Amino acid sequence: MIRLILLRLLESYFRHRWLYLLPIVLMSALALLSVLNARPKYQADGVLYVQADSLLSSLTDVRANSASWWVTPAQATMGDLNELLQTDAFIRSVIRPTKLEAEMDQGPDVVNNILQETRKNIWVYPVGDNHLQVVATSEDPQVAFELVNATVEGYLQWQINAKRADSQTAQSFFEDVIQTYETELADARDAMRVYLEAHPEPVRGTRSGIEQLEVTRLQSAIDLAASRYASALDKEENTRLAMAQIESEMRQSYLLIDAPILPDRPVVSLRQTAVNMAIFVAVGVVISGGAIVGGALLDRSFRFPVDVVSRLDLPVLTIVPDTTPKMKRRWLRRRAPAGAGAAAGSTTPAGRPAYTAALVAESEPYDAPQQVDPVH
Repeated sequence: MIRLILLRLLESYFRHRWLYLLPIVLMSALALLSVLNARPKYQADGVLYVQADSLLSSLTDVRANSASWWVTPAQATMGDLNELLQTDAFIRSVIRPTKLEAEMDQGPDVVNNILQETRKNIWVYPVGDNHLQVVATSEDPQVAFELVNATVEGYLQWQINAKRADSQTAQSFFEDVIQTYETELADARDAMRVYLEAHPEPVRGTRSGIEQLEVTRLQSAIDLAASRYASALDKEENTRLAMAQIESEMRQSYLLIDAPILPDRPVVSLRQTAVNMAIFVAVGVVISGGAIVGGALLDRSFRFPVDVVSRLDLPVLTIVPDTTPKMKRRWLRRRAPAGAGAAAGSTTPAGRPAYTAALVAESEPYDAPQQVDPVH
């Protein structure tokens, strides 16, 4: 059965081999045209230095986002950046300082296309334990240059905002507490003033024990309110200092040591070009293969002696070889209609002389071998 399938496929191919090669040729031509007509792209890149702990964070109480021992700082930063690049909010912040911002007011479809294209044109990868390469491509060299700077600055600002979130919450809390403690201190002082006005110190002698206890109680309330107010002020100042330290720390932890340069010539990726051309050729091969298989399946004529055995279940008793001259055999093959090989043999897939299909078969009841006349 396998032999019959292979013979059928080979016969189907060699019968119209130039027609089956046409899809491959056409797809190769389309691949060449796509490469020649592809718009040039410009690439800009920068190197970001990443360290686990900065000098300022080691001298202050601000904690750095250090990576685990099995993950380098560059790999941890790459993971954060890749996750951020999948969000529209971060991509939108990257686009804002670039020339693409002028196109963001042309409708939701245009905005979505710009977001998707920008996301595909930015990628990062580590080039060491502490070095991260940030690359951006675009048809406009100015846009490629701006995307690299905007990506690095956007990531730094994201880190600063993330670090500042707790400090901002603490600062807002202490601002509310300070106002409350300030009101309590003012109330305690007013209570002392009112009591002293109502109970002035006697001209002779000292205050009574009850008045002395009340004055002591009011003074203790003033001291407690003043202490809480001073403590809240001190913590609020520390929070402001921590916020200032966070930005300085981030600038030290993430340093753009190789700033991007405005590209002056487009980049040509031989690997991407080869992949694109291979895709076109593969599609052509698939189309040709499908046509060959389809032609073999649709052809129900008898082209080989094994067809008689397989499809009619009749034994082949003899085969008369084809002695027709080669030139005449070619002429007959060109003039023969489709399916004419049902009774007569044709040229084999390999180009060897075929056999005239003088098939002698037997059936039930057995009469006598009947010889099929050759077509020529």
